[in-house]
Amino acid sequence: MHKTFPTEILPAEMTSSTDAQRQIFKAGTATRPILAALFFVLGLALAAAMIIAVTQSVITEFKLARSLFQNNAPTDTVNSDWRRFLPQSDSLEGDGGYDKLDSDGPSAATATRNACQTHTSAARSASNNPSTLYAFVTADLEDVSNSVQRTCDTINVFVPEWLIISDEGIDWLQSGNQDFGTPYIVRTNPFGDHPIQPLMHVQATALEEDGNRHWSKAADLATRHGWSGLCFDMRRLEAQNLQKALTHLDGVRDDFAAKSLESCAVIAPDQIETLSYGAALPDRVILPAVQNSYRLGIYEESPAPLDWFQTVLERARSTIPKEKLVIGMAAGGVHWTTGAPAPEFISYADAMSQADQYGAFAGYAPEKGHGLISYMDARGERNMIWYLDAVSHYSQLLSIAEAGIDGVAVWGLGQEDPSIWPLLANEDILSDSAFDTLRDIDLNSFVSYRGTGPFLRFAQKEVLGRRHVTRDAETLMVTDAVTDPLPLPVIADRYGTLPEKSILLTFDDGPAQDHTQDILDILNDAKVPATFFMVGNQMFEQKNVVDALARSEFDFGLHTFSHPRLDRASPARVQVELALQSRIFSWLTGQTPVVFRAPYMRGPGPLEGDLARRLKTIIDQRYHLLGADIVPPDWRSLTPKQLVDYTLDALDGSGQVLLLHDGGGARSNTISALRLLIPELKARGYQFLTLKEAMAGVGSPYETRQAASLEPFEALAFTGFGNSATWVAFLVPFAVLLGVIRALVLFVMAIRSRRADRADLRHRTGDFSAPVTVVIPAYNEEKSILKTIYSVLESDYPNLSVLVVDDGSTDDTHGLVTKTYKDNPNVQILRQPNGGKWKAANLAFSHVTTDYVVAIDADTIVAPDAIRRLMQPLRNPQVGAVAGKIMVGNSNNLLTKLEKLEYTVAQNIDRRAYETINAIMVVPGAFGAWRTEAVRKCGYYSSQTLAEDTDLTISLLEQGYEVRAAERAYAYTEAPASVGTLMKQRMRWSIGILQSAWKHRSTIRKGHAVGLVGLTDLVIFGVIMPLLGPIIDLLLVLMLVRFVSGFDGTTFDAFTVRDYAVLSIFLALPLLEMIMADYAVRSEPTMPRSMVLLLLLNRLIYRQLLIINVYRSLWRILTGRLTGWHKLRRFGSVQAPVRPTVAARARLS
Repeated sequence: MHKTFPTEILPAEMTSSTDAQRQIFKAGTATRPILAALFFVLGLALAAAMIIAVTQSVITEFKLARSLFQNNAPTDTVNSDWRRFLPQSDSLEGDGGYDKLDSDGPSAATATRNACQTHTSAARSASNNPSTLYAFVTADLEDVSNSVQRTCDTINVFVPEWLIISDEGIDWLQSGNQDFGTPYIVRTNPFGDHPIQPLMHVQATALEEDGNRHWSKAADLATRHGWSGLCFDMRRLEAQNLQKALTHLDGVRDDFAAKSLESCAVIAPDQIETLSYGAALPDRVILPAVQNSYRLGIYEESPAPLDWFQTVLERARSTIPKEKLVIGMAAGGVHWTTGAPAPEFISYADAMSQADQYGAFAGYAPEKGHGLISYMDARGERNMIWYLDAVSHYSQLLSIAEAGIDGVAVWGLGQEDPSIWPLLANEDILSDSAFDTLRDIDLNSFVSYRGTGPFLRFAQKEVLGRRHVTRDAETLMVTDAVTDPLPLPVIADRYGTLPEKSILLTFDDGPAQDHTQDILDILNDAKVPATFFMVGNQMFEQKNVVDALARSEFDFGLHTFSHPRLDRASPARVQVELALQSRIFSWLTGQTPVVFRAPYMRGPGPLEGDLARRLKTIIDQRYHLLGADIVPPDWRSLTPKQLVDYTLDALDGSGQVLLLHDGGGARSNTISALRLLIPELKARGYQFLTLKEAMAGVGSPYETRQAASLEPFEALAFTGFGNSATWVAFLVPFAVLLGVIRALVLFVMAIRSRRADRADLRHRTGDFSAPVTVVIPAYNEEKSILKTIYSVLESDYPNLSVLVVDDGSTDDTHGLVTKTYKDNPNVQILRQPNGGKWKAANLAFSHVTTDYVVAIDADTIVAPDAIRRLMQPLRNPQVGAVAGKIMVGNSNNLLTKLEKLEYTVAQNIDRRAYETINAIMVVPGAFGAWRTEAVRKCGYYSSQTLAEDTDLTISLLEQGYEVRAAERAYAYTEAPASVGTLMKQRMRWSIGILQSAWKHRSTIRKGHAVGLVGLTDLVIFGVIMPLLGPIIDLLLVLMLVRFVSGFDGTTFDAFTVRDYAVLSIFLALPLLEMIMADYAVRSEPTMPRSMVLLLLLNRLIYRQLLIINVYRSLWRILTGRLTGWHKLRRFGSVQAPVRPTVAARARLS
């Protein structure tokens, strides 16, 4: 029974050394290590760059999704008693092609955030500082998001100026700038989760007979938008109409209460006495304590003198119940200039900037409770600024506390001294800690603009201000306040001069093949100059358009290479992009622009300090930053007529910069609008300027340098950058689509194979039971070998014997088999020096006398009927081998369960599909049946690969044999139970299979199905697709995030039809995989359906391990360091059903 065979007596073809494996991937020269190292460095750099780029995009998109509803849109200027003056209500640049963004960025400065203190109403309910805080937001405030963040979460309710009610009904104040019937700022809601009670201007016509019916719609409007109520502004109504308005409001108060809404009225100080006539009051009455604009327009007077303020408090308290009363504290200041027709309402930050510019002293008038700045400007005109700062508000809050009033409103958000927020957050206005908040003044999140002109530079850094305040020891009222140094925001200087009634026409985000050429034709026909701010990577894709622009002598400007968000890109990166784009301009056009327009920048310039500081670093002393005065929002869904009307309404007779977009999205409406706009502007007497004309007195728009010619490598690199996004955008979805098609084809073929197999079983008569030898190669298998032999002997197959080949085991494998079965004639054992599994199997084949061999691993447990079922296809003389079904017998942890799911899907889908075209590439060494003659004809197992079973299977197919699968021939094996052993096993499999594919590559040329289909599929979906796996997964996440972040409050507006198609392809593959996995699991009667739920973990964890294994395997192949067998440590943990049969009991006895 026991024999030992030295290696020397085996046939030569059965004793090849392991060097034969290396011949499969031989390089043949000493340059292989150098090539491998080069490949490694380049591959690592490429992989790292792709992963970093995609990951950064994912993070960016997540941040965008989070901040989408904090972005604000421009609004039309609306008259208000107390508003910030702006020379022009400008749009912010945006385009759907690069990002869904309409603001400078959501973040406020870090120092400002650090100055904030935690505040909640509950914590302050027992304090003497007001616990109910409102903030009024004027319609013309552009940086709403930043202003909201500066409030330190002290505000309970925001009151944005959004609505108007008249005899025509309720309408939006921002009616000139709408999408989908609702203003953009309303849809995106920059106030986050804070309660909102929009302010509604009440017109006298709303009180007429026809206007009554509109009041009843107010509550429904608030409910529909999720507001906490509405504030009705009645300050412009005369006494009689005020009474009517309050009566109307009282009529709908029950409707408000039923919907849990708060109603409030906003009245002026001179209307207080009107309330004494007994009209019913709403839930809240907000009283902005500021003198009316008519009086302030005539007299150089402080907006809210302290004695006047205290008088207003007394009058209001005697008329309005304290629980309903909210006192509005005005913010900002009023700037008078001698000879000016009206004063200018300015922010506190602008007031400090003016004082710094003219060297003025920022004093404090204690009798007025106001700050005061007075100076003579460069023209000799006298200027005076009365302003309210945190010191003013401190005095007002002391008076409010003394009056016992609990409600306060900051009237004019964005215009305030930011020191007011920690002051309001303090629980006790009488405490020293509240007084101490007045000391430091930080304006670094503000930007203040000086001068006029289309170009911007940032002159100096912000300065942290310091206030030295004294107060009366008894009354606590401030007696003096000296500010030194003055607090300064980021200062932005405008420069350059455009002639009166002139237009500098500019286009951003091109060139685009479909749009820029049409715009070029329109401009050439009209003989109108224009300047194009192009994106670098777009220039490569549309070089012909760039050439056409250059030939027509249009001007160019820099717009970065990749159009990044400047609030999320480092200044160093942007500077590199600008240098890169300058190089490209020099190459393509022979000119190097020095005029720069920042992507996503608000037309007139940034409003947030952090972005201004970034721009200062980027442009400092090299580039001219060009802003824009008129920015029609052509990235939104406005019609050509709306775009034209928007532009014409913004004209003021001066020289202005007009910004349109020729790229970054669909621009057909822009093109149509341009055809209408140019003749209209000419008819109104406007002239169009070249960039050189616009820069008269500033400098040249181009550097005077010799035109550059790119080196071949440099041109190739730039072209690669320019086209990589296009290739990735095409190839990755195409690869995923191929995966979907492959999965569908395999699924259909697997179903057909299973049906054909069942039909064959129905027509089969009798069992095929030719003598068979079960061959078991074994090396150090003492823990599992007896179980394996026992399971074979228990088989219901009537005519079999067992041949064990001990491959030089160092444990007691040989002794256990010899001792246990020394008297059993059905079991033989051979012994040889350790040479590998392939050599042990070949030794067995050289000794078997049966026509058929069943080869199994030494840890395999076969089911009682498995061998009988495995042998049935061999009755067909054309069948050379039959693959059994391998089941994981130790699925006792998550990893082995994932392996079990993998085995189930692979054998019930992939293998069944390949069987229909005779392209099964692997008869597993763990359990497979072989025709002995066929194996010998193929030269036995080969030592040239690490996957000898795959190699032999393909050789059989090349010889013209068929390979079949036995669907119900179950064998249970011990799968790797740890990640380390799994990776070793799969690396050996991967290398061996790739070696086999390379060895048998001629099958593709010869037209064998195993070559044309099997090996091709192996290369594409076994190597290339796993290499792309991480990128595909990250892009899927990116697409999903873009889908979510593209929601603009009404629709997923940022997604095009192409985006939906690509997303559908990306989602189709995992969905199809789940359907196939469910089918495969249902095909196994003993497997629970819950195994399908592991598919998610399979994609997230298990598949990534296999992808890593592919990378490792390719590296090993390229470096020539092929793996060894890495024998799996056995634990003897395989569990399988055992049903002893009559034949088995006879063999065991």
